[in-house]
Amino acid sequence: MEEGVILTRILAISDIHGHADALHSLLHAAHYNNKQDLLILLGDYTGNGAHNSKTIQYVKDLVNNGAIALKGNHEQRLVDQKGINDPAYANWSRFFSELPYFYEHNSYLFVHAGLRPGIPVSEQTADDMMNIRESFHQHHFTSLNKVIIFGHTPTYRLGANLGSIWVNSDKIGIDTGANHGYFLSLVDLSNRIQYKVNVRENVPAEMAF
Repeated sequence: MEEGVILTRILAISDIHGHADALHSLLHAAHYNNKQDLLILLGDYTGNGAHNSKTIQYVKDLVNNGAIALKGNHEQRLVDQKGINDPAYANWSRFFSELPYFYEHNSYLFVHAGLRPGIPVSEQTADDMMNIRESFHQHHFTSLNKVIIFGHTPTYRLGANLGSIWVNSDKIGIDTGANHGYFLSLVDLSNRIQYKVNVRENVPAEMAF
């Protein structure tokens, strides 16, 4: 994003898991404008969706045009396995290895899985930021003075209705189960709007949260 540009919205999406068409549909439904909107992608770009290669290329293109992409556990797995002996994955692993584990902007902190309670952000381990679950979900991070936006754990496992994001006083979970054949969601944090699409039908809908 160009320096000095006034942001219109802060948008976030997580756990795309190979659903490139659903990602495209959501960005279109939200009228994403890379010149004015800040888009943060929270990791796990590959998975059970039919278009892993297409999804990664799409994410790279978004990053090249100003979006921020974080590393999830699926990306780390590819880096650790050195592309699974596949030349295409080897190229992606180079891209993945350069992705950050978290991103802070104004009153938000974005991370794939979460944070370890009681540890400063600067001292968090990569493993926790990509894989932590219960201890993060159950802890209140009021001293951080930021709302943590995370994915990794499908929100229905946190008690949210299927297809809904999970909203807590200091956390917002936005993985709505695309990897399990349910929904992919894009959240407009500036206007408190959730855009979602059932990955089997690819018909976007929107609602306030």
